Amino acid sequence: MSVTSVKRPPRTKIYLTAIIMILFLIGSIYQTDATLSKLVTGTPEILKFIGEMFPPDWAFFADIWKPMAQTIQMSIIGTTIGALFAYPMALLAARNVTTAPWLFYPARLIMNLLRTIPDLLYAALFAVLVGFGPTAGTLALIFFTFGILSKLSYESTEAIDPGPLEAMTAVGANKLKLIRFGVLPQVAPTYLAHFLYTFEVSIRASAILGLVGAGGIGLLLKNTLDLFRYDQSCAIVIYTLIVVVIIDLVSTRFRSYLLKGSAKPMSQSRALTYKVVGWVAVIALFIWSLTGLELTGFQPTTWILTKAMITGLFHPDWAYVYIPEGEDLLRSLLETLSISYLGNFVSAIVCLPFAFWAAANMSRYRAVSGTGKLFLSIVRTIPEIIMALIFIKAVGPNAYAGVMALGLHSVGMLGKLYAEAIENMDMGPTEAMNAVGANIWQRMAFAVIPQVIPDFISYTLYRFEINVRSATLLGVIGAGGIGTPLIFALNARQWPRVGIILIGIIITVSVIDYISGSLRKRIV
Repeated sequence: MSVTSVKRPPRTKIYLTAIIMILFLIGSIYQTDATLSKLVTGTPEILKFIGEMFPPDWAFFADIWKPMAQTIQMSIIGTTIGALFAYPMALLAARNVTTAPWLFYPARLIMNLLRTIPDLLYAALFAVLVGFGPTAGTLALIFFTFGILSKLSYESTEAIDPGPLEAMTAVGANKLKLIRFGVLPQVAPTYLAHFLYTFEVSIRASAILGLVGAGGIGLLLKNTLDLFRYDQSCAIVIYTLIVVVIIDLVSTRFRSYLLKGSAKPMSQSRALTYKVVGWVAVIALFIWSLTGLELTGFQPTTWILTKAMITGLFHPDWAYVYIPEGEDLLRSLLETLSISYLGNFVSAIVCLPFAFWAAANMSRYRAVSGTGKLFLSIVRTIPEIIMALIFIKAVGPNAYAGVMALGLHSVGMLGKLYAEAIENMDMGPTEAMNAVGANIWQRMAFAVIPQVIPDFISYTLYRFEINVRSATLLGVIGAGGIGTPLIFALNARQWPRVGIILIGIIITVSVIDYISGSLRKRIV
């Protein structure tokens, strides 16, 4: 296709989109009362809070290992069991594998429904049903893993080469053989890579599940925050950072090997040895997790609580949808969307220089990009809850604190995705412009930016989906949004109120997911 035949979007559509985005931005600023003057005025309080965190209580490191081991064990069990349910569901949801609409539509509905519920809400519900501790956290991570992994896996399944499937169908292969010999050989490396990625995410997620009593390092973090021992909280964050960075490095190496293969030729016997050692390590870690984690069974009151919860959830408090004179569901959801949109906008702007810093092909020296990657790892490892507490000190317990916490935390994840997009771009145009003497700004404007803009927009939309879920949790500590009335309703066992809030969250997240997914498909 010639360059002249490529259709560009009409200018009116571009201008209209820009106007709508600006109007949303202005509305979000108004809704969250986010002003620069408030942040500047509260900066001394932020510095004071950070001063209380440093120096960390290094002696407290000795008390962190056991809860951290519990967090890793919860993540291993939760991710593994969640994956066992997610992969079959992904095959059911993929249209190129399951052609019957009465199968793949319900499969997608279940996937999307479970994925819209935030992990902290799962943890809070299970903490009520099975008691505080790692059992609630593990069950929450099973559902959390299922939601992420089933979506990633079914999208990968639909993207496979249709040739082998068509050939096997032509010779009359049944569905099981089609999956065994036509689908799995193509998707197995990608499935395993997604599994490792989800495990990384689960480690970070489980670190805050303890805030609602779901065990692990998060419970210890909550205790230190409640006692105002911010130096110990800082020690926990640093310890978690070290563990997450190590897991990230190992997982990234394995994922690269699974997706791209080994950089050096490897003999068949050596490859087999690596596979055997890998499987032995995985089985050993799973056994260590099962034997080391003190999982409890159902409590004597579980059935009574479950019955009350189900009854309340299926009889939602419809009167709470709109209350003219006070706080209601619609206002809380609007505030949540405003927090998400404004926080996403802040992170998309702030992370740009850090993404170019972390991109390996933007620097001659590996140490430069390495420090950039380390910085982004540090930012995304600090829990949003800690960031929210920092900004609450500055601007008070309100939606503005949620905006800043979400925006800063998203810099880590969005910066990583942007950096990967920069690293994966075609370097040909950049090298050609460099050969004719173009300066760095010309290369950026005409060779780099045009290539990465579609990926940047796609990743920003994807991050917005995640931020909508994250914003529902910040209200747990008073950072605005739907999380505040939700945690009050959970603590008071007001299940009809929980039910209507849950319906609101599911509808809101589903609509945002659909719109964002449609836009990303058009862009990419």
